[in-house]
Parts: sequence; C-alpha cells; structure tokens
Amino acid sequence: MYTLETPHLRLRRARTEDLDAVWRNVWCDAGLAETMLWTPTLTREDAEARMTRTLAYQAEYPAFFVCLRDTDEPIGFAGVFEKQPGVWSESGICIAAAHQGRGYGKETLAALMRLVFDTLGGSVFVYECFHDNTRSAALCRSLGFVYQSSEPGVRERDGYRYVCDTYTLTREGWGQ
Repeated sequence: MYTLETPHLRLRRARTEDLDAVWRNVWCDAGLAETMLWTPTLTREDAEARMTRTLAYQAEYPAFFVCLRDTDEPIGFAGVFEKQPGVWSESGICIAAAHQGRGYGKETLAALMRLVFDTLGGSVFVYECFHDNTRSAALCRSLGFVYQSSEPGVRERDGYRYVCDTYTLTREGWGQ
C-alpha cells in the first residue's frame, strides 16, 4: 500500500521475518505497554499469533512497522484509520524504549501527518494519549496539535482506569 520515508526511518508493512526483532524490541516490553492499550506479548507462540493479526490488519489499514532506515530493523509501529469521512486518527504510535529520545517519534508522527493530509486527503487528524503520558502529549503539541478534550477509560487487559486526552490538527492548521 504505502511506504513512508523519513531522514532516519522507513515506515513499511510488516513481514514474517520481522517477528523476532519486533517481539524483542517492542511487543514483549511491559514498560512500553503501560501507557498504551495493547497487551505485552510474552511467548513466541503468542508473538506468532500477534504477527498473523498484524499482517491481516496491515493488509486493510495504513499501518506500519517503524524501521531504522540503515538496517531495516523494526523498532516500533504506527498507523492511522479513518474515524469518519475526512477525519483520521492515529491507531497507536510506539517506539522501542532503547530507541526513544532520538526524535523517532516526531519523525513517525510527521510522516503520518503527510500521509493523512497529502495522500489520503484528510481534513482533520486526531491524536490520543493517556493524560499522564506527558512525553506523548508534548510530541503532538510540538507538531501543532491542539488539545480538545479528556475522557475516562478502562484498559480491558487489567482494569486500569485512565484519562484519554484528545488533540486535533486540521489541514488548515498544518504548517507543513
């Protein structure tokens, strides 16, 4: 479908041979999952099942593995989905802990913004994060997203009660 390039990253479809790297770098990290809704994947069997679901999902939606450009190693995932005509939302952006603090989250979100506004013709891009995930909130605000609202939620896997903050960016507000 699409491959997105940034100065340091390539956002591309998953491949079965990515299993070990994405499992090691991302899926098994319980710390990463604390500020997200997904469940850590602890066994190889569960990782294989998750890869099957990922491949099926990526066949239907603009969703990607975030890979280092130099090595093509998957260090995260990201994607978007259309909530309603012209309104797109990120479907989760996650960068492996060992690769955080290098600007990869910003490069990933900027690539998704170009996809939404330039390629998919979106008029609004929605970004959501846990209220206490201050780094995620700072990331979207740094790219022009504006706070809209907060709503309580409960994470299904463990009953954790959280507040989800919603930010939006319009095509008109996008600085390119």
